[in-house]
Amino acid sequence: MKLMIILLAWVIEHFAGIADSMRSLDWFPRYVQALENRCNRYSFWQGPAGVIVTLAGPVLLVGLLMWVLIKLFYPMAVVVSLGLLLYSLGPGYLNAKLDDYVHALEQADLARVQQLGDEFSRGEAGDDHSDRYLLEGILVYANHRLFGVIFWFMVLGPCGAVLYRLAAALLQEHREIRGSYGDSVRDLYNILDWPAARLFALGNALTGNMVDALEAWREVEQRTLAVNDNVIRASGLGALNYQPSGDETEHLLDDRIYWVRALQGMLNRTLLVWLTVLGLMTLSGLLG
Repeated sequence: MKLMIILLAWVIEHFAGIADSMRSLDWFPRYVQALENRCNRYSFWQGPAGVIVTLAGPVLLVGLLMWVLIKLFYPMAVVVSLGLLLYSLGPGYLNAKLDDYVHALEQADLARVQQLGDEFSRGEAGDDHSDRYLLEGILVYANHRLFGVIFWFMVLGPCGAVLYRLAAALLQEHREIRGSYGDSVRDLYNILDWPAARLFALGNALTGNMVDALEAWREVEQRTLAVNDNVIRASGLGALNYQPSGDETEHLLDDRIYWVRALQGMLNRTLLVWLTVLGLMTLSGLLG
């Protein structure tokens, strides 16, 4: 059933699309701030317990809703699961954003190019506008907004998808904030992201240049949870067999369009590999 829901979500995203206004996470920072105003006077808040309390409310609410629907009317539980997965994948669908980015490049819409580039990079190291930096940002974005959500949906259902998506949103809000709470946010997200990031890297290796991907992965892998994004960046560029462009400025635009399209194709192939493996696991009875 989970695989069917994922396939339906992919079809809806790919062929119909969902308005970003319907999947806004604007409520979440306000919720976090309100919770902090009530709880920051307690010692438990500044640490892992505070992060767990922050995420527990929405996740438990989803779990309760799904339990009630399964008991009362299972088809409605399937529909709600689909809606929660689509919500967790948004706002913005990766394939559509990449199409939009390439169109902006072709139309020389520099403002739109900058806006989408910032979304892919999530504001990191914004002075670097190289093709490598852009491609690395797209790879990390794909994991955070697509593959990670799908992985945790398969593991924990709608609760897993919502948990991962909100943990990613919380990380974005506290990326530059130091302290026990911010460190706990990063630790929790790294724990959630560890298996998804490596399965994503493996999928890219299978659909691209496996030798270079695995070698690049080996070079950056460490016994720590903090290298997830490095694994994704290095193995992804290795799988893509990325070669930096030369100094011929007249070809730089064509090169960027080429590499973005090549990466988009690789990500779509990786998604198909994931779905194929999930389908085989479902048929073998390993997944529900």
